[in-house]
Amino acid sequence: MVLDQKKEKKVGLFICSCYDNITDKIDFDEIIKFAEALPGVEVVKKHDSLCSVSGQKFLSEECEKENFDAVVVAACTPKIYESTIGGGVVEGGLNKYQYEQANIREQCAWIHEDKNEATQKAKRIIAGSVARANTLEALEDTKVDIIPSTLVIGGGVAGMQAALDIANAGYQVYLVEKTEKLGGRAYELSMTFPTHNCGICCIQSCKSCVLTPKIEDVNQHDKIEVLLSSEVTEITGGLGNRHVKIKTPDGEKEIDVGTIIIATGSQIFDPSKLKEYSYDHKNVISTIELERMIMAQRDKGGKLHRPSDGKIPKTVNFIQCVGSRDANKGNPHCSLVCCTYAIGQAMEIKKRYPGTEVYIHYMDLRGPYRGFEEFYEEAKAAGVNFVRGRVGEIFEKEGKVILRCEDVDAGTPLEIESDLVVLSVGQEARDATTKLAETLHLPLDIDGFIKYMNPMLTPEERRGIFIAGCAQGPKGIRYSIEDARLSASNAIKLLQKGSTYIGGGVAVVDEEMCVGCGKCAENCEFNAAVIVVKDGRKVSHVDPILCQGDGKCSAGCCNKAISIRHFKREQILPMIKAILEYKMEVEG
Repeated sequence: MVLDQKKEKKVGLFICSCYDNITDKIDFDEIIKFAEALPGVEVVKKHDSLCSVSGQKFLSEECEKENFDAVVVAACTPKIYESTIGGGVVEGGLNKYQYEQANIREQCAWIHEDKNEATQKAKRIIAGSVARANTLEALEDTKVDIIPSTLVIGGGVAGMQAALDIANAGYQVYLVEKTEKLGGRAYELSMTFPTHNCGICCIQSCKSCVLTPKIEDVNQHDKIEVLLSSEVTEITGGLGNRHVKIKTPDGEKEIDVGTIIIATGSQIFDPSKLKEYSYDHKNVISTIELERMIMAQRDKGGKLHRPSDGKIPKTVNFIQCVGSRDANKGNPHCSLVCCTYAIGQAMEIKKRYPGTEVYIHYMDLRGPYRGFEEFYEEAKAAGVNFVRGRVGEIFEKEGKVILRCEDVDAGTPLEIESDLVVLSVGQEARDATTKLAETLHLPLDIDGFIKYMNPMLTPEERRGIFIAGCAQGPKGIRYSIEDARLSASNAIKLLQKGSTYIGGGVAVVDEEMCVGCGKCAENCEFNAAVIVVKDGRKVSHVDPILCQGDGKCSAGCCNKAISIRHFKREQILPMIKAILEYKMEVEG
């Protein structure tokens, strides 16, 4: 909805020195003199810090006193500080859509050594911002109701923790897990950093720790409906009201939810892709397979037997970064947990079989956790050998497994005979995560995981969708659980509101100009634009709740019948014109 507008604009321009971060490189006297002559500008003032409490109060008092139609602030990047600085303007009674922020810090002061060059560019940016401010309209946000329930996709420790937190807050949770059981990979592990068993209560947490969510608690909670061997097939709708179709063993189930938490986790890199590591050999296994062997034999009170002949291995070699930190042979990223986990397994073997020689081959050890150095020193003291250098090849010779590698510290190539080789496989994004990201229009990072979202973004800016655990990148158990609790907290905040508002910068259709060609509907990936019949003719209709204001519909409209509120052609073109005219005036 567009509010009533005044014909004559009264624009206030406020310039921030950012405690000399800007004034060191920009001539403020010249800027002020220039700005005072711009069309519509009636007040020009400067301040040391408009994002500070005193700056906010200053803006609020000025807006209240002067009753501006629009305000331009020349300061830092609006990407970070627009809502902060603009809050003072809104406090003073101005509609937030009549505020414009010109970036003269990052785009001028911080990138130009020459003061005159920075000043002239600042003038162009301010001229464009003032020209746009003269066209701005007061808009209203759209109110949306929030359905009091949550869909959690993924039943690992992150998904279970998020489900429990939200359910304990009193809201219905639908927990969808693709496999036949809850717990994920964390419930397959028995050795986690900083301890390699559950002898003491540690902050890291494993499945037996009091800090790890329990499957029994999830299954018994009256506010959690667990759907195993199930998969989300379709999600439609927008913030606060999404319709979800789920394929279950009993048929298709349909639910409506207000928020969504994606906790699909990660998958283990397939080492068979690396032919040089001979993963098809019986005595070359992954860390996950070693874990299963240790657990199975520990439960039966038996010993660790190598797969080929059942003998206790006398020499064990761990190879780190299998599928990680190598874009040509796997993934470019570090998987974070492989080093700590391999050290734990190596210590377990030395503890049970002190006579077994254990080697860990690494490029460099990475343990982004407090206490890792002590853990590493403990392993060395226990007799674990650390060899810095890549393993180039694993092959069989005369019935024996041979590692061809290097010792960087000694500066020598090595060929080591090994009874058992353990590949420390890394984490990578799940295919299901990619599919969900496409469905919910979430950006993927270069590593295939869902792109990290700034925690400062509000639940509304996240559109009620939150990412927990390894769906956003490799994490240990502890950090996955902390991630889940934060995601649940944000979801609960939205659910508790019951309703919220979304921005007014959405597509709007001029029905007189619309010919109902449907190009806007074809171009809209959010399904916000549809063709309807009105008064006997086809016209486009845009759902403001689904619309994300990306502008594809407007760019593709053959009749210019559709535009984006707050970014209309008549608002953008004067801005461009003012910048170009001043540039031509200066350059002659």
